[in-house]
Amino acid sequence: MFYNNALCDIYIGKGAGKKLMDDMRSAKHSVKIISPYLSPYLISELINLKDKNIDIKLITTNNIEDFYGDRERNIYKLIIQKRNKDFDRQTIRNNWIKFTQTLSNISYGLIALLIVLAYYFRDIKVFLGSIPIIILFLIRGWYKTKIKNIKIYSYSYKQLFPFKVYMSNEKTSLIHSKIYLIDDQIAYLGSLNFTQSGTQFNHETRIRTTDLNAIEKIRKEIEDLFENAYIPAVDLQTWGKQLYLEPIN
Repeated sequence: MFYNNALCDIYIGKGAGKKLMDDMRSAKHSVKIISPYLSPYLISELINLKDKNIDIKLITTNNIEDFYGDRERNIYKLIIQKRNKDFDRQTIRNNWIKFTQTLSNISYGLIALLIVLAYYFRDIKVFLGSIPIIILFLIRGWYKTKIKNIKIYSYSYKQLFPFKVYMSNEKTSLIHSKIYLIDDQIAYLGSLNFTQSGTQFNHETRIRTTDLNAIEKIRKEIEDLFENAYIPAVDLQTWGKQLYLEPIN
């Protein structure tokens, strides 16, 4: 993108994100962000905006601070796990469970009977009756393995709001832009990432503009980058499987 003569405000120094955050929290319709780095507590800001029915669109990289961190941290809240149940398999599993319980009852009954017979007849041949008991326990063990391995649940994942996580490594183009577009009316550009250090503590550069022509070009740039098919992105389903446990039954 190239655009000359845009009207803008310039800020250089610490606390470059204060005005940005004020405008973002006052958004009426939408917030769009490109930032290669994110902080967990600022992800919570986006979640709060989503809860207020603000449309969010986010482009970032796998440099998110808690990308592979604690399951309780905020990146997990951006991905919603849906558990799908196979009711036919559940019925089969329940039938197997009942069958193994029946085998157990029969086996323990036979053991009790065998003990009584051995006591009264005091004949070692009585213990030949343990053979069918052993067979019953083997069958029971086989079914228990089948019960353990049958897959009742499958899992799929969806996004809390639209976002792209592009891969950041030496083999791909690094998404390094920091762009914020609020209500398609206010744009911020500069060096500050959507992180606590970037918005509050670092010495950063920040440009704020409401220039209509610039806004339109920035909006299109964000949309084009979001739909880019040539930059490797993290697959949502694969990422979800890395973030969440997936019990099979």
